[in-house]
Amino acid sequence: MEEKIFFTAGDVVTLRQNLPMKPTMIVKSVDKVQAQGEKPMLFGITCFWFTTELEYQEKRFNTKDLLHTEK
Repeated sequence: MEEKIFFTAGDVVTLRQNLPMKPTMIVKSVDKVQAQGEKPMLFGITCFWFTTELEYQEKRFNTKDLLHTEK
């Protein structure tokens, strides 16, 4: 059985994929949606980071795409 991993705002994460230049990111929010009369469902994890040129970047990811980094 696969262990569940939870993310909260402020967590430091990176991409699971093995890319040569993957950013270190900070979780901005855990986004959920709720249909009327239903319980909330996870929509995605919004993260932000800065490029090497100090440009602000932000994107929503699936939890399966992210890993916590060492603290």
